[in-house]
Amino acid sequence: MSYSVYLKISGKKYKLPVNPEEIKKTQKLSIEKYQVLKSGQVSVPKFPELWTYEFSCELPHQEVHYMESGSRADPDRYIRAITKAQRKKKPVQLIYSNGETDDESVKVLIESCTITEKAVEEGDKYLSLSFVQYKTPSKKYVAVVTPAATVAQPQTPQPANPAVEQGKTYTVQKGDTLWKIAKQFYGNGSRYPKIVSANSDKIKNPNLIYPGQTFSIPS
Repeated sequence: MSYSVYLKISGKKYKLPVNPEEIKKTQKLSIEKYQVLKSGQVSVPKFPELWTYEFSCELPHQEVHYMESGSRADPDRYIRAITKAQRKKKPVQLIYSNGETDDESVKVLIESCTITEKAVEEGDKYLSLSFVQYKTPSKKYVAVVTPAATVAQPQTPQPANPAVEQGKTYTVQKGDTLWKIAKQFYGNGSRYPKIVSANSDKIKNPNLIYPGQTFSIPS
């Protein structure tokens, strides 16, 4: 099957002098895998990834009978245009047709470009290209860089509790632990059992206290 292949770069159309033997077009589905206890591994489809395209072609340095009409025997011309677009991160238009099905015309980024020269074919060059479909986001996004290490921020002092000021009771706030309460009143978190003993009717498990509970604070 013969293809007519073009690359439109910066408004100029470059017809490949020799058609690739094949053009590979691929789309993958992004899938996340999870391990579920007692059920084994499961897969969850997320989204279809962008199309990718790849092919290889010959760039003769002089006219040969199998070259496409309208193309040029000038390998460096093609290579300069392709590598410049890749270097400047510019999308190009990939266009190809086999004369039987619908033409393909898609905006792509040049992901990789490999140039090969063979000792027995001086001047000729072989090009292997891979492309990724170019698609811009519909909305503007701002990338947020998360620092590797987060500097601990000073804790905001809790608002004064009238009961605490009297030294008799304390109402549990969100984020409190018995260790934290003991450190606040006694200066030593390891003295939390003293609070547990004074509130045995309310504290069944020292690891489980809830906002809104009011504890007696023994002297």
